[in-house]
Amino acid sequence: MSTIKVSRNEPCPCGSGKKYKKCCGSKDAVSIKEVLNHEIIELQKEARIFALTHYADDIKEDFTDLLDILEDIEGEEKEFYEFVHSFWYILFGTIEEEESIMDEFIRVKMPYISRPRLKNILQSWAEGKAVAGIMTEVTEDQAVIKDTLTGKIYSVSLFGDLHGFEEGNFAFAILLPYGEEYLAFPAIFDLPKEHAAKFEDYIQYSFEEEGYDNPEEYLAEYLVDLMNDTPKSVSAAPTMDNFDWPSKGAKQVAEIFRDDMIEAGEEPWIIGMGISLWMDYCEKTGKQVKKPDNYVAGLRYLVTTIADSKENLTQKEFGEKYGINASRVSTYYGEIYNEVEDTIRKLIEESNS
Repeated sequence: MSTIKVSRNEPCPCGSGKKYKKCCGSKDAVSIKEVLNHEIIELQKEARIFALTHYADDIKEDFTDLLDILEDIEGEEKEFYEFVHSFWYILFGTIEEEESIMDEFIRVKMPYISRPRLKNILQSWAEGKAVAGIMTEVTEDQAVIKDTLTGKIYSVSLFGDLHGFEEGNFAFAILLPYGEEYLAFPAIFDLPKEHAAKFEDYIQYSFEEEGYDNPEEYLAEYLVDLMNDTPKSVSAAPTMDNFDWPSKGAKQVAEIFRDDMIEAGEEPWIIGMGISLWMDYCEKTGKQVKKPDNYVAGLRYLVTTIADSKENLTQKEFGEKYGINASRVSTYYGEIYNEVEDTIRKLIEESNS
């Protein structure tokens, strides 16, 4: 943070046009950035008050629609997403003629701002960004986020209540331009670094599934949805490393199945279901697997019979893929199915309820 020595009769460096002694000159030294940061925080508050005063019904209606997508949220979690959504809607929601609430707020507020630098910053807020990526660097007053989909680097100024972040955490944020840096609007929402790579995989997968050409447009549209879905995609997934596998070959089946399903572009929940069924089979049988590919072929065919897989192959085609004949695929499929039939029935009942 820069500190500038200023004579009391000199123009105030904040850009107000007044003498320093009649503006920010209550002390011998003034931190220009500190003054600006305070004004920025107040502007952010004003933007939200403006939105809730003039467009509360629009925001509420859009959040009600969002609740149909965000499954099973209530209480404090619902309040959290309602809070985040209100800031998202200010920047990315549309009111009239493709204009956002932020566009209107900027237009209304600009005549009342005298400081040129503050005017420039406010005007730039129309170009806000939605980002999701790993925090590659964190200092006392700055966090650097590398966006997963675009690869762009965003330096985010930290002040006010923004602190306590860890390098390597995965972050979601709505960012407003702040000169060469950005501001969080209203905060950075981070997830633990332990699963950061998996979070990146899920974000990339979701983007490809939605069929967007522009990743920035995708993030702007789906940021709140992704904040809700991304951590669940990991917490719902089986943890293969912590499972007590009966043999090295049994674990290899799960690993080969997972890697091949990812390569085939299958959805994470389908992959997780297949691994869960294989874990169930191993737990019940204690099978000492010697030929992992044979079981992978049977497991993959089993999954195609209970889920809408992308690679919906026949037993013969799976056999060719894994180097065995169709009858062997049928044998391994049947062996797995007979042990996990009750589990499959429960999964089907839950999906239909």
